[in-house]
Amino acid sequence: MNNQPDAIASNPGSKHRPISVLMICALLVLEGAAVLFYGVTYALQLGDAGALGMGARLFMLVLILAAGLWQLTVAHFFFRGKAWTRAAALFWQLFQIILAIPYFQTEAWLMAWLWLIPAAAVVVLLFDPRTTGFLGDRPSANRGSQGTAGGETSESGVSN
Repeated sequence: MNNQPDAIASNPGSKHRPISVLMICALLVLEGAAVLFYGVTYALQLGDAGALGMGARLFMLVLILAAGLWQLTVAHFFFRGKAWTRAAALFWQLFQIILAIPYFQTEAWLMAWLWLIPAAAVVVLLFDPRTTGFLGDRPSANRGSQGTAGGETSESGVSN
């Protein structure tokens, strides 16, 4: 079974991607880069005094870097049209929204908006009909018109 949409599967070099997909990919890359940047700044502060021991700090550093790399991986495969990436992107955005809400009650309310706005935009764009069509969740116009009536076989080879 192929997870790629027809337009991309028939021509892997195709540039036909909806604007919603391009916007999602750009936001996912920015989020991943921001997490990696935070990981670098965290690494530079490993020697500072703090409540956590060095083992816990190193674990947190690995976790932060892994999360940033995972986000960039999701962006890459989303751009390629893999349907599984929508769940990974949605999970990350919901996590961001949950983290942003408490920051509205602090002096860092600007940080809350910087987390909330991109996350909300990605959540809305993930369910845009053009995005779901690109990911293969909705039948395209040419696939829907082919039909499988009259004993024809479907794409999976099962007779109707």
